[in-house]
Amino acid sequence: MQRGKSQLLSSEIQTRKDYASKTNLDGEKLQKGVAKLVLVIVELLRQILERQAVRRIQSGSLSEEEVERLGLAFMLIKEKVGHISEEFGLQKNELDGALRSMLKSTDSRLAGTSLVDVVDRLLSKGAVIGGRITVSVADIDLIALDLLATLSAITEKNNEGENQYG
Repeated sequence: MQRGKSQLLSSEIQTRKDYASKTNLDGEKLQKGVAKLVLVIVELLRQILERQAVRRIQSGSLSEEEVERLGLAFMLIKEKVGHISEEFGLQKNELDGALRSMLKSTDSRLAGTSLVDVVDRLLSKGAVIGGRITVSVADIDLIALDLLATLSAITEKNNEGENQYG
């Protein structure tokens, strides 16, 4: 009886070892992957926000001081993303490549279109977006986020200092 339990335990341990060897749990690789995901999202937001800032600057709805603050903030964000990318051993082109590959289409008219272009266009026209995001780790769904949002650009402030939407 004792020998049967021992063999069963030994078999279970071997099964777990086999599973662990098949499952890549390399902490450094996982860290780099998560860092790349976060940095791609930050870079996407930075590019979208820069486009909106340029529109506001071109429309003349910002003061010189606001333009200076925006310019400095975007320079610092870009610099910080670069430093963090270097820390995790990511090349500068990896983030851009990841952004370009997010929007693939067989339609040749969309060949030069990026995700930044699509979001920028939605902001300029205004859109209602609904969807569901499922966050998974190791192919196990952990979080579901149901979304319903109105997406629009802030074009200027009115006389009372409230934002005007485009």
